[in-house]
Amino acid sequence: MEVMEALKGRQSVKSYLPKAVEPEKLEKVLEAGRLAPSAFNHQYRRFIVVDDPAVKRLLREKAGAQPMIEQAPVVLVLCATAETEFTMPCGEKNYPIDAALCGAYMMLEAYEQGLGTCWLGAFDAEAVKDVLGIPAQTRVVTMIPLGYHDGTQERKSRKTLAEIVGHNRY
Repeated sequence: MEVMEALKGRQSVKSYLPKAVEPEKLEKVLEAGRLAPSAFNHQYRRFIVVDDPAVKRLLREKAGAQPMIEQAPVVLVLCATAETEFTMPCGEKNYPIDAALCGAYMMLEAYEQGLGTCWLGAFDAEAVKDVLGIPAQTRVVTMIPLGYHDGTQERKSRKTLAEIVGHNRY
């Protein structure tokens, strides 16, 4: 698949089929996250694969009862493991950007594998840490449901380039 094809086809999936994700497909998605770039190549990341229905139920309770957390066969929890206070020379913290790159790579590979995903930010991070036994100093950046899209939802539109691009100035 061409990268642009994946970028144009991928969408946030909020409704999944009750079909398991094959281990080899999951491994490719995780590998994509491993290969993502990180500030100064620190690679301060950890991915937690949640596929136990009881654990997913607990996560759903900590995430505003979003049904896709329980419905998707897998939920990937992306964490920043160290140096979460590190600020890059540009003034931005590295950990949310690094995790976003991992997530984007994983989401594109998931699409390549015929799987759907959705980036979640509406959850109680401390409660998620308690459920999954995540150390206090580690940050939970996102949770990404992963599975087969049930086809009930259309992809949302995007702004045109003319609306978002400036040349040589804002």
